Amino acid sequence: MLRTASARFTRTPLSRRSITYDYRAISDGQKSTEHPRRPARGGQNLSERYVRLEKSLRQKGARSSELEQIQQQPSPSQAATQTSGALKPHQKPVQYFRGFQIPEEPRPPADDECCMSGCAVCVYDLYEESLGAYEKAVASLRTSLYAADIPEYEWPASIQTKSPTGDKAGPSESEKRKDTVMSAFEEMERSLALKRQAEAEAEARGGSPS
Repeated sequence: MLRTASARFTRTPLSRRSITYDYRAISDGQKSTEHPRRPARGGQNLSERYVRLEKSLRQKGARSSELEQIQQQPSPSQAATQTSGALKPHQKPVQYFRGFQIPEEPRPPADDECCMSGCAVCVYDLYEESLGAYEKAVASLRTSLYAADIPEYEWPASIQTKSPTGDKAGPSESEKRKDTVMSAFEEMERSLALKRQAEAEAEARGGSPS
């Protein structure tokens, strides 16, 4: 009887220890500790910036193609023997006058075409280059029309050098737009320069010993 009791006495603690476990160790599907979230940082909307950059890249590609098309225009002697022919997809119809091809004036950039990131090649730079190529093409066409003894009053208005009254024409629309665009571009450059200067001064003040 005593032997049985002692056996029970010795088994009971062992059995209890065998089923003893920590209920807190059971996973309830939630993290035991929650890490603090990182504080939100300010800044610009990356989605909007991506859209601006994407649009800027598209416009740069379009203007590069436009510049290449202007530079590859045939000379007046070649254009006189050419016809309009089949147009490529998305290509504007070519205008001719007395067998001479009329250069197409490039349009100025829209306000939202520049991504304002200080690109090495900006849409304004491409526009200025395209405008220079256009003016050279117009000057060459005028020379050819003078050589062909075609009166200037018969020329298309876009390439005439005189007003309908016979007076010397003032600044052309392209020159006016160029001045407006360049003024906006110069203002943007000044704003960026002032911003960089302010950031550099703020960084210098923050890093200098007190």
